[in-house]
Amino acid sequence: MQNNNIEELDKSAAKKEESYGGFQYKHNYDEYKKELMEKQRRTRGSVIITVLVISGFVVLSLCLTAFIADTVLRTKGSSLSAFLFRGSAVSVVTPPKSELNKKQIDEASSKFTVSVTSDKGECTGIILTADGYIVTTYGIASDGQNLKVVIKGRSYDAETVGLSKEKGIAVIHVNATGLSTAEIGYSRLLESGQEVFCKPSADKEITDLVIYDASDNNIIKTEPKCEYRGAPVINSCGEVVGIVSDENGDVLHMDCLLPDIKKLLKDDSSAISVSKSPVFISSLGIYVENVSEKQSEVFKIPVGCFISSVRSSTQFIKGDIITEVNGKSVSDVNTIADVLTSGSTVKVYRNNAYVEFTLQ
Repeated sequence: MQNNNIEELDKSAAKKEESYGGFQYKHNYDEYKKELMEKQRRTRGSVIITVLVISGFVVLSLCLTAFIADTVLRTKGSSLSAFLFRGSAVSVVTPPKSELNKKQIDEASSKFTVSVTSDKGECTGIILTADGYIVTTYGIASDGQNLKVVIKGRSYDAETVGLSKEKGIAVIHVNATGLSTAEIGYSRLLESGQEVFCKPSADKEITDLVIYDASDNNIIKTEPKCEYRGAPVINSCGEVVGIVSDENGDVLHMDCLLPDIKKLLKDDSSAISVSKSPVFISSLGIYVENVSEKQSEVFKIPVGCFISSVRSSTQFIKGDIITEVNGKSVSDVNTIADVLTSGSTVKVYRNNAYVEFTLQ
């Protein structure tokens, strides 16, 4: 009988041992639960620390990657922020070109600067296209006989292609190919106090000029004045930003002259090398750039003429995209000035909505 009781006690102890996980000889069940909970807390703490360490490593890696990417993009004239948020706005800033030293500017300008003569005298000209179109002053070519151009020491007979008495310029042509051409710069960026250079002729060194007034829509005033008619005025990037006029030694804005030059050139105007900068429409006081189909697709904006800056307009604001004038689509900044006249109905894309108004 006694043996039976001992067996039952052993079985009962075995069941308790099993139910308590084999710890009843060391701890009671409550102590076991406390120990288990403490172990779980330690495990959670280890997991949290591990997650924080891994997260910190990931963030550090992303920052390092972003820094490297931004450095690479900036060397290409962009930035990481502009790249990441390119869908929210149109970038209107053109990466600045490298500035040249005086010797480099002199050497570069010697290639596109020529001497022009006729029975009316002598002046300077600027080669616009590789196939012989040259811009010079109105006075030398209007009714002038024996028109000749000297390029790299060789004399060419020239013919007058077109004249603009109002602007004081002429476009002439010589039968030559493979000529070095000038790049037309953005003269409306010029400021008072800025240094520019005048190239009197191909065989004379450039002279230093300082702008003291560039606010006039047609004329740039410099100190000293340049006495070489038709000579190119060049910025520090080697771009032609003006041409010396027939009168007073004032400099004519290339922004103002370019539309007239292209009209005189007609079908050959596309060969002119123009810096990719906004076009200034003096009658409206606005700067405009083309929005291409590719830009339209990338930036989710309509094709048209983007207003990158406003100088004096009271109706347009920076960021407007002109899409229609008098019900017709527009997309070429070089011809839009001809249709944007007083009384025209203009449709613009502004702040993600279309607005129509009549030009005053």
